[in-house]
Amino acid sequence: MDEKVPFSSAEKEKAFRAITALYYERNFGETTKSDFETLLFSIYLEHLIQNNLPYDDYTMSVTLGISESRVRTLKERKQLKYPINYCWQEAFASLVKNARYDKVSKMVKISIEDVNLMKEVRHFVRQNGWYDEFQLNPRLFQCRLDCFLLLCSKLDEEIVFTEANKQKLRELEVSDDERNAIEKILAHD
Repeated sequence: MDEKVPFSSAEKEKAFRAITALYYERNFGETTKSDFETLLFSIYLEHLIQNNLPYDDYTMSVTLGISESRVRTLKERKQLKYPINYCWQEAFASLVKNARYDKVSKMVKISIEDVNLMKEVRHFVRQNGWYDEFQLNPRLFQCRLDCFLLLCSKLDEEIVFTEANKQKLRELEVSDDERNAIEKILAHD
């Protein structure tokens, strides 16, 4: 990675406190390699985020010398053990502008790079009794247009879509009936 930002003194102190808590507070030798790697990965990922450095799977895999699938697994374990609080609804809404409608399959497709965001979206879809089309591509979220419209409508009740995202929804190449449904969702500003 060309843009290296050294860890600040505060970051080093926080990391050392986390490691000492893991090892020296009545559990020396009890920590598994997996738990230690998850902690170190968490420290590193938070460092990248705080310093606005790229933390996509590919960049991290090259930097750390591990596979992209291993990075995704570590991101998932990190979120379970050392969660970063974020508004997944806003993160998903920011991706709506990248949605594409496939006329042949009649599916809306969005690339979601973050494994944890993908899990949150899929969980939300299942909780509401809808479904998405699971893909072997771990970064592709796709669902029928009606499901996508319900998802966006429900999210727009909780957060407000930006104008760019609303414009993208309007631009989806769909039939007149489907376009009317999209307009109804966007009309309740």
